[in-house]
Amino acid sequence: MNDDGLRELRVNAVELLRQPGAIKEIDATVSAHALDIEHSALSGDVTVAVELEAINDGITVRGTVSAPWTGACRRCLQDLSGVIRARVDELYQTTVTDDEAFPIENNQLDLAPMARQTALLELGEERLCRVDCAGLCPVCGIDRNAAGDGGAWGGIAACDCDTTVRDDRWAALEGLRFDE
Repeated sequence: MNDDGLRELRVNAVELLRQPGAIKEIDATVSAHALDIEHSALSGDVTVAVELEAINDGITVRGTVSAPWTGACRRCLQDLSGVIRARVDELYQTTVTDDEAFPIENNQLDLAPMARQTALLELGEERLCRVDCAGLCPVCGIDRNAAGDGGAWGGIAACDCDTTVRDDRWAALEGLRFDE
């Protein structure tokens, strides 16, 4: 039976809870399908690398969730790819007393919901090809990053389009002059 890696994300909590301070490491790769993740940016499996530590009222989970992604720059639409890496620091409890804690059910610690939530939150971020991306001209559509540098537009000079944002509701006030 193929569980796509989910079995590695289910941990017997009884052994850990018997010994506060006990530590267990988990390093698992799980298919997006198994985690029920459907996202256009996700381009591979999700990796969960965490350390579980038993404490008096539960188990702390610290580590990373990572996954490869592809997408486009939100300003210039250039193709991008990379790997998301999100730090996790979560608490699992048998009797949930913390609103943000995950439950330990049937003496099992299920890391799949935590991995799913973390991956989806990180995949939802808009990305840029670079911090100073100038984007596309909203009038003529030229890539303002490539303009004038011999790039994709063959050295065409930057456009001279007027991209000033105007609010027509205030247009009547533009001609208003005050006497000094």
